[in-house]
Amino acid sequence: MDEASTTTEEPIEFADFNAKLLVLDVLCYDLDVIEPYDGDADDDEDAVADDEDVDGQDDRAREYYDDLDLLPSHLDLVTEVTVDTDLEILQDLHPGWDGSDDRYDPQNWDDLVDLPSLKVVYAAAPLPAHVSDALAAKGVEVRSA
Repeated sequence: MDEASTTTEEPIEFADFNAKLLVLDVLCYDLDVIEPYDGDADDDEDAVADDEDVDGQDDRAREYYDDLDLLPSHLDLVTEVTVDTDLEILQDLHPGWDGSDDRYDPQNWDDLVDLPSLKVVYAAAPLPAHVSDALAAKGVEVRSA
């Protein structure tokens, strides 16, 4: 068997886009493993304005992050995750969003609970009890504000 065939990884599908964003924040901004969305790369201000939907979300940023493939080797690198409304990736996705609603809260936490190397979750607010319990059962420390 050649080396290429033994190192091929299949992308991991996330059940919840918001959970994927939490992982991507680590990979893009903390570990610099994946290039974050660069809204400044488009010099056409009208095109950028057209990409913001009614609620102010940047549709290009959403599409960029949605289309990114996360491989098992990426997920192995994630040892800490922060659950907060002021993450850089959320500002990419929704410039100026103040975090006053729950639009970017994960609804399905399974992908985070199943991260293979996760050791610590930093949470600005208490996590749902079933999530905290599932993380604790896997030996993951949850640090809430």
